[in-house]
Amino acid sequence: MKTNPPLLLVDTNVWLDLFLPHRPGRDDALTLLEEAEVRGASLAYASHALLDVYQKVRADNKRWIRESRELTQSDVQAIKRMAWDHVALMQEVATAIPVDAHDVALACHYRDAHDDLEDDLVLAACQRSHANYLVTTDKSLAAHAPIEAKTPVQMAELLRQGRAKGTPVTREATSATDWLYVWLDEHDG
Repeated sequence: MKTNPPLLLVDTNVWLDLFLPHRPGRDDALTLLEEAEVRGASLAYASHALLDVYQKVRADNKRWIRESRELTQSDVQAIKRMAWDHVALMQEVATAIPVDAHDVALACHYRDAHDDLEDDLVLAACQRSHANYLVTTDKSLAAHAPIEAKTPVQMAELLRQGRAKGTPVTREATSATDWLYVWLDEHDG
């Protein structure tokens, strides 16, 4: 049976590892994104991750500069552009999984098992997106994931070995606009 390429929901911590060079997981995050591109895997993120990345990149870079000198207005503007560039890159290489009232309710349901609203919204995004894998370095989040959770290193290796699973194709698109019906068939049953 033919399968779609795997869909990887990438947690905020992996994006931050990629964008903040002082974080120890940077090389692993970069390898994951490279393998996903080479192997044709699709990437996604919970939409709230954009705000988290934007704010954390700005705060960390301001702190880094303040450790060595006074922060100038020019620095602030450059940091803001950098944060926007990271958000643009996320949008370019991955798909945002939106959050609506249903997802908030689902996140609240996860509260009993995993009492962290941000992470619980990621778990809801896993379900909404029908992702095949959650890629995270958060061990607690991984333990509560409704899908298989892998670290960036584990996921990159699965992709490299060609063992990452996708979802079965139930119907193939025959035109450029037919993709919507294919998606509906595969996700809404």
